[in-house]
Amino acid sequence: MDFIPNFTRSFFLFRHEADFQGRMLPGALLRFAQQVATDHCNAMGLTDEVYARTHTAFLLVRQTLEFYRVPHVDETLRFVTLPEAPQRATYKRITLVYDEAGEEVACVDSRWVLVDTESRHILRKAPPEMELDWPVQVDRQLEVGLPARPQDMEPAGEVLARYTQCDMNGHVNNTRYADVACDVIPVEEWQNAAVRRMTIHYHKEIPLGQSAPLTRARMEDGSWRITGWRQNKPCFDVQLWLG
Repeated sequence: MDFIPNFTRSFFLFRHEADFQGRMLPGALLRFAQQVATDHCNAMGLTDEVYARTHTAFLLVRQTLEFYRVPHVDETLRFVTLPEAPQRATYKRITLVYDEAGEEVACVDSRWVLVDTESRHILRKAPPEMELDWPVQVDRQLEVGLPARPQDMEPAGEVLARYTQCDMNGHVNNTRYADVACDVIPVEEWQNAAVRRMTIHYHKEIPLGQSAPLTRARMEDGSWRITGWRQNKPCFDVQLWLG
């Protein structure tokens, strides 16, 4: 396989990818970033057939997005994605987003692990068929950590892994957690604010047809923390900052 250090695709922002004020949804940003990363892997030969043959899969562990200007409907955006060599079995991928004037409007920092799909163990070394000459470091990163979960969270409904939310893996697609988090924020919050930053930690999948109770809390810095639960254990955490 030949390593491609970066990959670029442009996307038009359609109206179904924006909110009631025409602003790009955080989930839409993540879906575009997911697609350009998939296209990049395919271009390097890391296809579904290779994953099936080697019994491997990349699992998303956590990611952060930042908007520097929230794009509006009918804009064309250029996505540039850059992966980094694994550090302690974790692969970093940075995706930069530019508007038509060449200004950077957003960034996504995602962290992945390669797992053996049969044993479910994390692989510190890729199978020979998947070895690539990854760059040692990509000179850009966002904060992907989260502060401690507050104790006084309040109930915020539940998420059901519906048909339209699940992907080919049979569970809620990782980009949909951004939608879930936004939907439990009080509607009045969105009148004069939009997401400026969001961090998502993925702990356990929500399979098709199953549900997860949600809790939320307003943090001291004004951000919102949302947690999903399965079997009394957190299955995902989201923190988002509005501005």
